[in-house]
Amino acid sequence: MKSKVILLLMGFAALVFAVPALAQGQAGGASSTANWVAITSGFAMAIASAGCGYAQSKATAAACEALGRNPGARPAIQFALILALVLIESMALYTFAIIFAKVS
Repeated sequence: MKSKVILLLMGFAALVFAVPALAQGQAGGASSTANWVAITSGFAMAIASAGCGYAQSKATAAACEALGRNPGARPAIQFALILALVLIESMALYTFAIIFAKVS
């Protein structure tokens, strides 16, 4: 237990001393954040798309299973499925809109 506390304190000390070292600006005063914004935007869109694809597949599978169990409830299941798919897809669209506004 004591070694874990010491390791944790050493980690905090490393973080405290790393902050001033990483806070230095570039010599010319130019900022390279535009490159990182574009790169991280690509990763953000990839993660949002993967999350949307996974969620849509789970929602569709659940709707198919529900239709198989109770075909009489088709209108209610279909409405709930379409509403869920619209809300899930909006996550990717919001991510795209934020990325478009930030990058351009």
